[in-house]
Amino acid sequence: MNILVTGANGFVGHSLVNSLMDTKHSVIAGVRKTPLKKLNCEYRIINNLEDKPLSTDIFKDIDVVIHTAARVHVMDDKSADPLTEFRKLNVEGTLNLARQAVEVGVKRFIFISSIKVNGEGTELGKPYTEDSKPNPTDPYGISKYEAEQGLLKLAETTPLEVVIIRPTLVYGENVKGNFQSLIKWTYKGIPLPIGGIKHNLRSLVSVDNLTDFIITCIEHKDAKNQVFLISDDDDISTADLLDGIAKGLGLTNRALPIPASMINKAAAVVGKSGVAQRLSGSLQVDISKAKTLLGWKPKYSTSESIRKTAEFYKLNLTALQSMPLQRPLDIIFSATGLIAASPLLIGVTVIGYLDTGSPLFIQERVGKDQKPFKLVKFRTMKVDTASVASHLADNSSITKLGKVLRKTKLDELPQLINVLKGEMSLVGPRPNLFNQNDLIEAREDMGVYNVLPGITGLAQLSGIDMSTPERLAKKDKEMIDNMSLKNYFSYIVGTALGKGSGDAVK
Repeated sequence: MNILVTGANGFVGHSLVNSLMDTKHSVIAGVRKTPLKKLNCEYRIINNLEDKPLSTDIFKDIDVVIHTAARVHVMDDKSADPLTEFRKLNVEGTLNLARQAVEVGVKRFIFISSIKVNGEGTELGKPYTEDSKPNPTDPYGISKYEAEQGLLKLAETTPLEVVIIRPTLVYGENVKGNFQSLIKWTYKGIPLPIGGIKHNLRSLVSVDNLTDFIITCIEHKDAKNQVFLISDDDDISTADLLDGIAKGLGLTNRALPIPASMINKAAAVVGKSGVAQRLSGSLQVDISKAKTLLGWKPKYSTSESIRKTAEFYKLNLTALQSMPLQRPLDIIFSATGLIAASPLLIGVTVIGYLDTGSPLFIQERVGKDQKPFKLVKFRTMKVDTASVASHLADNSSITKLGKVLRKTKLDELPQLINVLKGEMSLVGPRPNLFNQNDLIEAREDMGVYNVLPGITGLAQLSGIDMSTPERLAKKDKEMIDNMSLKNYFSYIVGTALGKGSGDAVK
């Protein structure tokens, strides 16, 4: 049987392709661009799912489509409606792909949805089941639910067999996001204040168990037009999760045993109740349907999978660590620079008010571990200029003052504040926007988000901008792997002397 896996460059998609290579099935990787990770199989380019007919060559000889591609981030931009943005790929793109799959005779469509369709949490001991009423509360979960509904309606009127899988939080080797952050903080010995959350239970699913279940659904006749909730067999508390991570790293768990009630009260004061709920609340699922209807059960225990995930992180960490002196040097130079340049900062701010009425440009960017932060620069463009990457900006939008600031690179000066706060380094990959999906994917593959973004770096001095995501990510990786005291200073000096134009407006 021939299988097409969309999103094969992603965490789940890439793991699934590798797992399928060990089966009797023939697998084709569906990607938006040439794969950065090694794929030992044929691949086909699939992009713009939501707004145009796809080439029939994409579906050539395909029996089953496994759709893992999805949009999971939307830039925090007041001009954009997050739900509208999520719907473009997660709903319209999914249904467009499925309709065209029907037309060329694809037999089965397996859709990787999300437990967010059910909601954000459960009462302890009262897990979600497939019969639970859907209750998506955020735009991502709503978009996934709408896609599910569209697929099930399509299955009612066409021969296409639909299988919907709602996994819980997926983790495993190469995991990103919050799970990776917990491993990193534990590895660094940071005393996380969540070690006292012992009376909650959360269902997780290792990527190995998830891919095994997906493969089960490829041919099983009873999976036709069904919805499945999937997790590991063992639910785990937040405290036990941290303990398992520490054991996998071979370290002592230094998490602070602060009670969940105190965490919830503190979170409410600062307006972070949702974050606290995810840490201290329960989210359980019942996987009885998968076991009884399909005869499937998880191959790997939660404790074993957490240990393997932590061990993998530890083995692959050393090559991605920053130069040891980089942070102390950043603090010294940024603090000194802000003090020495304070008259200039004040002067440019005053002139900026006369120029545009809004001298500072503050924009949300993707930081280390893909955490958002507010980048600060002097404004060089008109206030109503669209929020896009520099290479996409219109040159006519630059003001007279902006031209001077860009030419002298003085517009970057306020970023010393970001450096002093620990959100950036003087040297590192330039931080991108959350809507630059191709670049985010390329940088994820290269491990670029494991270090702080920077004001300048090798890519900027080499004249490489964000219009070539793969090339930029590779150059960023080259800089990270070869970071040294000599290179750190050479990048700073080169920038100060006016070399490079990587972020120039075209």
